[in-house]
Amino acid sequence: MEENHIEVDSSQGKNNHNRNMVLIGLFVFIAIVVAIILTVLLNRNENNPKLTISNTDMSVTYNEYLGYSATIKGVAVNTSGRDLSYASVEFSVYDASGNNLGTALANINNLGKGDTWRFEATLFDFPSTRPSTYKLAEIIAYTF
Repeated sequence: MEENHIEVDSSQGKNNHNRNMVLIGLFVFIAIVVAIILTVLLNRNENNPKLTISNTDMSVTYNEYLGYSATIKGVAVNTSGRDLSYASVEFSVYDASGNNLGTALANINNLGKGDTWRFEATLFDFPSTRPSTYKLAEIIAYTF
């Protein structure tokens, strides 16, 4: 009786297996990245609940050593229907020629659902020209 030996190239099977594992790993990685991006995008909208801003007014003072300062006072109401762990309002401040003089900012922690916040947003800079107008630039609010 004659024996026949058939040699099988096991490296080809290993290469296919390795290639499949790499493809599966790549697919899983892409799926995780897509899931993270979708979560961030969805939470961005969810984490920016609504604040209603009203009764804003700007006061300006002058210090001969520093320059002008500006404070914007107003009322913010948490109309999001949720408690906020953090909220801020930012205003762009302009001189009479329309030049942007900087940002006035106010922030608060733990603003409850339906709460009213009487804020004072202070201009960070002390410009040499008098601030004359302002506009709401951004509202940021987070829930946790």
